[in-house]
Amino acid sequence: MSKKEAIKYLRKLTFHKLVNMIKLWLSFYYSKLISKPAIWGMPTSLTIEPTTACNLGCPECPSGLKIFSRPTGSIKQTTLETTLRGLDKYLTYINFYFQGEPYIHKDFLNLVKLASEKGIFTSTSTNGHFLSEDNARKTVESGLDKLIISLDGTTQETYESYRINGRLDKVLEGTRNIIKAKKELNSKSPLVVFQFLVVKPNEHQIDDANSLAEKEGVDFITFKTAQLYDFKNGNELMPTKGSIRGTERKKTALMKLKIS
Repeated sequence: MSKKEAIKYLRKLTFHKLVNMIKLWLSFYYSKLISKPAIWGMPTSLTIEPTTACNLGCPECPSGLKIFSRPTGSIKQTTLETTLRGLDKYLTYINFYFQGEPYIHKDFLNLVKLASEKGIFTSTSTNGHFLSEDNARKTVESGLDKLIISLDGTTQETYESYRINGRLDKVLEGTRNIIKAKKELNSKSPLVVFQFLVVKPNEHQIDDANSLAEKEGVDFITFKTAQLYDFKNGNELMPTKGSIRGTERKKTALMKLKIS
């Protein structure tokens, strides 16, 4: 968690929520001590997937590959309302993202607003293709605290090698729309974060990605290794540079995945 994010998060804590977090922390260590589950608090954070649908076809994503064991669908607003009625006194953080593209959900920003109005830190991750001027303004108005935008390449050729069917120019346009909306509405939220998924086709562009993040004026950029499903005998997406490779070759010639 960055310093800016930590400050925004801490400002949303109440005495009641803090006490609940302490109870959870104590019950965790007590459970370890007695080797039995002991739960003294309520959930302090949730991950909610607005929709399983996605407009892209990323090769290591169940949503992109359309290989879900569950049907494609979207959460109902009433479901979130019911959840918040029982947990809003305890929740400090909701991540509105898992594998689908959140902005495909027609009422996504209403979901965010519901949580934000309860004083809950809200975050989401997007491929950036739906951040029109109107959606950007509504995003800022929703109270969203953190917006992660997948970058994954600094040229169209590199970008689309992983983000199949994606357009880098749309991602950058959407980023500018968000930053413009923040300025027009005089808002410090959401924090805008570039996320660069390091794979073999783009590992040579890490320095370029840092420069692009600075140029576009995002709050910061993060780098992470990919979750590879087929990796036992190697994968063409595996990075080759040692410090970011994320894998190591074993004597058996199989690959052991190391998620950072």
